[in-house]
Amino acid sequence: MQKKITINDSELPIMKVLWQQDGITSPEILSQLRGNKSTLKTLLGRLVSRSAVRVEEINQRNYRYYAAVSEEEYIAGQRRSFLQKVFDGSAEKMLLNFVREENISPEDLQGLIEQITEVGQK
Repeated sequence: MQKKITINDSELPIMKVLWQQDGITSPEILSQLRGNKSTLKTLLGRLVSRSAVRVEEINQRNYRYYAAVSEEEYIAGQRRSFLQKVFDGSAEKMLLNFVREENISPEDLQGLIEQITEVGQK
């Protein structure tokens, strides 16, 4: 089983940039985010130390950053964690909660049923 990599809320925007444009420098990341250079370097350092991001030295003062965990892996981990924490691991409870609380139209609900049926047949 792969080690769980933690990405906190303040680091997630950086990961989203890396998932869209893997292998970019910190100035390129900063140009897409609000914030300052010092904070970005701190957050990148944390992500690197937790193996969520890998870094490659271009030269003495420039580095290229790569996502070491895919967006799909991150989402799967978050989904499992959320499901366990909030719904005691029950996907059925979670789906029922969303259907009841999110005012899903009958048409959308029918579409979901069809998609669930297709997934179940594979």
